Amino acid sequence: MIPSSFTYKRADSAEEACDLAAEYGEDAKYLAGGHSLLPLMKLRLAAPEVIIDLGGLRDLSYIADQGSHIAIGALTRHHDVEHSGLLARELPLLAHAAGQVGDPQIRHRGTIGGSVAHADPASDLPAVLLALDATVTIAGPSGTRETALDDFLQGLFTTDLSEDEIITAITVGNRPPGQAYEKFPQPASHLPLAGACAAVEIENGTVTRARVAITGVGPRPYRALDTERIVASAPLTPDLLASAAAAAGSVFDGTGASPLSDQHASGPYRLRLAEAMTLRALERAVERAGAA
Repeated sequence: MIPSSFTYKRADSAEEACDLAAEYGEDAKYLAGGHSLLPLMKLRLAAPEVIIDLGGLRDLSYIADQGSHIAIGALTRHHDVEHSGLLARELPLLAHAAGQVGDPQIRHRGTIGGSVAHADPASDLPAVLLALDATVTIAGPSGTRETALDDFLQGLFTTDLSEDEIITAITVGNRPPGQAYEKFPQPASHLPLAGACAAVEIENGTVTRARVAITGVGPRPYRALDTERIVASAPLTPDLLASAAAAAGSVFDGTGASPLSDQHASGPYRLRLAEAMTLRALERAVERAGAA
């Protein structure tokens, strides 16, 4: 449980962090909150020769309403996301989900950018941000770029982030009136064995727009596209919501791919949980959209 030796570097700016990463290449790893990297290092599953500490980049810790979107700095702690008055008003789904991450110690150290960059297949915030159609802002030696989170998340612990790039911000422009997140947590880690996020808009009893994201089931959080199509296809009824929820795992149909299976839950069990969590999230989101 003792990590291998490494060289410690503390970055004073995003530019310096990218320069250090470019200098040391694949031998370097960024350190934000540390709750993902440090356990891997202690288990010798990761053995970087250089640690680049981003903790001093205070200008990357903020939550701001920028008119067309809400911007959240990558080093904003989960605790700050959870207790933000702005997010409670504009993006309550995100504030609520941040309060479901781990325990208080983790929420006081873990960061939203670190969670997104880690790309854990069983994670809370990446899935919620996916349902909210979030955009990731990335800085590197060649400048700044933006990419949709759906494109950024590429697979199991795999993203569109190059070794010499860092996430600087997460932006959300979509503020649907109906928002809900439901998960079935693993008791020790509180990570979702399966979770579902729903963001909906309703007009005259029919869903006009829906985004549903599932976590804990596949190699990355994913959009439940069939669920979205079904729920927006006809006037709302309990049967329609049940049919939409039943399609939450259809991404695996006919592909040969299997849902995640481990000592905590089998693949079929996770799919059943995903269906149940999706139905709960849809019902709650629809209720909130109707009351808005």
